[in-house]
Amino acid sequence: MSQASTQVDAHTPWADPLSAKDHKRVARYIQQTAGIQLPASKRSLIEGRLRKRQRKLGYASLHEYIEMVLDSGAGAAERLHLLDAITTNKTDFYREPDHFRFLREYILGELAPLRAAGWERPLRIWSAGCSSGEEPYTIAMEMLEIRQDNPGFHFQVHATDISVSCLDTARRAIYPHARVEPVPLAVRRRYLLRSRDKTRDLVRMAPEVCEKVRFATFNLLTDSYDFEPRFDMIFCRNVMIYFNHSDRAQIAQRFAHSLQPGGVLFIGHSETLTGQTTFFQQLIPAVYQKISDRR
Repeated sequence: MSQASTQVDAHTPWADPLSAKDHKRVARYIQQTAGIQLPASKRSLIEGRLRKRQRKLGYASLHEYIEMVLDSGAGAAERLHLLDAITTNKTDFYREPDHFRFLREYILGELAPLRAAGWERPLRIWSAGCSSGEEPYTIAMEMLEIRQDNPGFHFQVHATDISVSCLDTARRAIYPHARVEPVPLAVRRRYLLRSRDKTRDLVRMAPEVCEKVRFATFNLLTDSYDFEPRFDMIFCRNVMIYFNHSDRAQIAQRFAHSLQPGGVLFIGHSETLTGQTTFFQQLIPAVYQKISDRR
């Protein structure tokens, strides 16, 4: 990619705010590419995230950077970084912990007596919108905890995100120590490895956790949902809030098609499946069970 025509140094004051016109252009591109809505209330978020790319590449203004990305042939490679910057979302280990309590109780109370999913075949779980990996690794640690008392139990975690940089972080499986504080101490001791370099306050996920999680890029709006075998559980939490009503309905229907009969979908507590009762019934807040196998 060619560098900016006007170079600036790290101390240049960033006086040009994101204009309404440029906000609309970026929002339109993100909507068309990823289905994510970026209304006017997100304008400062867009500016902050794109400012980092502008600064890194040395463009004199946000407008110049956006013109390069969206209008020039040279911007093709940078469009991935723009998408990456905008779609990266916050996540934590053991976020919304009642979901993980329910997960363990459901497997031990509902699935274990049947000795089917998890015993006759691996229990398949999809973390959709996995960001930097905290959610799928939390799921894997919880599943390994179940296996301690149920030696025949086995599982697979499929983790996807649209952000390439987030997936790179997830695959590295290395986090600042402060990030893993929500992980229960006993679980930390079993599955997290401290850095040998004491000057670096980092932890790494243990190999037995990493080997259970497979990461891949996936666009929830445009990619194919032809997964075989289908999943027993899907986690898609605090992701669908970024889509419009029509896209949310479409994604929920595709999740239903991707689940085994009776499979379970976890969404964020700020989200709802209103209008999707054809496919799902609520078990507890933000946890739904598939009730239809229509295709």
